[in-house]
Amino acid sequence: MQKIFVVLLFVAASAFGQTFPVMTQLPTGAAPLASSSTSSSTANFTFVVAGDNRPAHDGDPLTTPLLDIVKQLAANPPAFVLWGGDTVFGKQDIGIDAQYAQFLAALKPVPVPVFNAPGNHEMVVQTMVACGTASDPYNGELPDFSGSMMASYQKDMGPLYGMFRYGNAAFLAINTDDVLDVTLANACDYNGYVGKAQLAALQATLAQLNADTTVTHIFCFMHRPIKDKGGSQIGAAKGDTSPYATQVQAFRKTLDTSSNPKITFVFASHDHLLYVDPTPANATGPFTGSVPNSGKPTFIVTGGAGAPLSGCKKGKAGKPGSFFHYTTVTVNGSSVTVNVVPLYGTTPCGS
Repeated sequence: MQKIFVVLLFVAASAFGQTFPVMTQLPTGAAPLASSSTSSSTANFTFVVAGDNRPAHDGDPLTTPLLDIVKQLAANPPAFVLWGGDTVFGKQDIGIDAQYAQFLAALKPVPVPVFNAPGNHEMVVQTMVACGTASDPYNGELPDFSGSMMASYQKDMGPLYGMFRYGNAAFLAINTDDVLDVTLANACDYNGYVGKAQLAALQATLAQLNADTTVTHIFCFMHRPIKDKGGSQIGAAKGDTSPYATQVQAFRKTLDTSSNPKITFVFASHDHLLYVDPTPANATGPFTGSVPNSGKPTFIVTGGAGAPLSGCKKGKAGKPGSFFHYTTVTVNGSSVTVNVVPLYGTTPCGS
């Protein structure tokens, strides 16, 4: 298996031991994903991955990069689209249904199915706990223990996590802001979570897929990344040995391992930039080159669909990879090619 990078400028499981439920597409009006493609042992197809289109502030209109991505996908549709969450500003229950309706309406010109893995803006509420910096002290967040945000998401958007098959591949959507099933000692310790039931279902699903001879690739997509530069990675603070930290680390190890050799790529967003780990061995830049299969997945953060770019405040140049973009992924048998599509150039914060 070979992985190639090319930059182009243009409800929790009800019981342990269950596998992931079927992941359904967003209700955008697109026709169902063609069932004739799900049993193919080989395949040649292209899909798109994007994430983090939410506006900067509650009440702001849909972002221009989102609308531009929709125009490009409408003009040149892939087989389907994977979205990495933060589709709305959210972080509240009141008014979130209207935000989902606005996002789904914006996707109607896209004639192919879109699948979403929920992000923190869909699943958590802002807390008035001082966890941040002097300029932004009240940036703590916790899962919505009332269940109302989860219910709204399921009603408007669909399952919280799940799996679907296409061609010679399986696609797993993971909810990285799951309902807490452990005690959190301090609200400021929260940095995403995958609960015991979801993790057990994920592990059972991976075991089943790795044993399935019709599956060549497993693609995971989720909101919070496992690997990134900075504090965006899902996980607890260094040295934390609490049940919360232990559970999150178990999730990280489930994907960041050679024990699941069919996991080809793990896509995430949350950080509003482009980041690849490991960097391609023969790269001339951070996002170009080719990587032979090492038996472990390649992790890609693609969070440039419209949310404020990372580090682009008060005239700062931003972080590397901080440009609006989406990615296209082409599967050709055992080979996978990822193309990064910048919307307005690759200069950080240049748009």
